[in-house]
Amino acid sequence: MYLTASSNIRIVLALILFITSARFVTAQTKPDKNKTQHDPAAEASQIAAELTTLKQYLDKDGGYKTKDGKYYNPKAGTYTDEEGGILDNWGGYTFKDGSYKSGLGDYWDAKTKTFKLADGRVAKSSVTSEEAIAAMRKNVADNDGYDKYLIVRSMIQRINIDHPGTPANTQKQP
Repeated sequence: MYLTASSNIRIVLALILFITSARFVTAQTKPDKNKTQHDPAAEASQIAAELTTLKQYLDKDGGYKTKDGKYYNPKAGTYTDEEGGILDNWGGYTFKDGSYKSGLGDYWDAKTKTFKLADGRVAKSSVTSEEAIAAMRKNVADNDGYDKYLIVRSMIQRINIDHPGTPANTQKQP
């Protein structure tokens, strides 16, 4: 059976609904009163200031390669580890074979083209790994799991560890 592009889109949309249905009830709970409000503009400004002080350690694309071959790519929002796996701003991890573990615990098995959800459900699919990962990332974002600065904050921390005499390490903390 051959699937058209519109069939694949319908499958991906159905999978998104399938994945999010189990989490809809938990998304309807009361907001956490202890959760602090965060100011995106202030966060962006602080990160930009930190990156300015660490500019000497960044490559021409604004990324950072560690001494042991790991690479932070803040523009793409990814971190590549020594095995070639990729961590992303959604808290997910892409394995070299194209499989993906989402920040919510759902798993896409690229070899068997199977979704294995955190709640125990399993679903075969004909979508590509790219489509499956996009659907799982959308689900994480819909559940407030996307962190625009996850990788860049991690990169800043790693640079500070690798280069202890950097200006960011010598400034007094408020």
